[in-house]
Amino acid sequence: MKPHMQTLITLLKKNDLKGLLKHYKASEESDNLAQLAFVFQQGQKNTAGFEFYQQLACKFIESNGLPTPLIAQMNNNDILSFFTPALKETDKATDPENSKDNFNKVNQHQRNVLHYLFSPPDLQQQQQQLPPFNYLRSMMLFESNESLQEALCQRDTQNLTPLETYFSTNQNLDDLPAHEFTALLALIEIESKQHSVDKSNGKTVLKSVNALCQNQSVPVTNELQRLILIATYYSKSIEFIVKQMS
Repeated sequence: MKPHMQTLITLLKKNDLKGLLKHYKASEESDNLAQLAFVFQQGQKNTAGFEFYQQLACKFIESNGLPTPLIAQMNNNDILSFFTPALKETDKATDPENSKDNFNKVNQHQRNVLHYLFSPPDLQQQQQQLPPFNYLRSMMLFESNESLQEALCQRDTQNLTPLETYFSTNQNLDDLPAHEFTALLALIEIESKQHSVDKSNGKTVLKSVNALCQNQSVPVTNELQRLILIATYYSKSIEFIVKQMS
């Protein structure tokens, strides 16, 4: 075990919060990632201690900022649930003038957490776990989270929003459960109220979806839910979208 992890565990056993924060801030970013991963794992193993480890992770990130490499690792529901309090925090540690929270922070690909939640890089994970559309919709509607709404509109280096990334790259073409489908429609509406959809992206998205359908031998029909969602997003008829796929 590396020294920085040994120190972390020793301080945890002593319940030395001040020492833990000092140690975390003094560590390299790569060490911070390992420390946060350890705290997350402990929270998952220990139900009784979940809130303690969750708050500790929040204090770590609040003290030293959200490590940029962590953005791409925020790609499943368990990680999102654990780090939600930290993602709601404003990143004053690395940018004192910043008024946005960590949901808006982007990496070198200009992608935020939502890009990776909606389309995880792990293809197996895409098949095993649905994006948390309902969870996020609830946060936006009932907690008035403006930064989260803005994150829904952020574009990556390919000019794609998180939802466009989902449409074009998430390989799970199965129908979403009713509650997730309804939540996704609500997210589309929320985004449309924040900014104008770039309809020029439609061709790029449909080209990617066409490739997904061909690779999986999925028929392109008016009933394919992914196409219905794309038609709704770009305010086009489903007949127009299907025709563009031919």
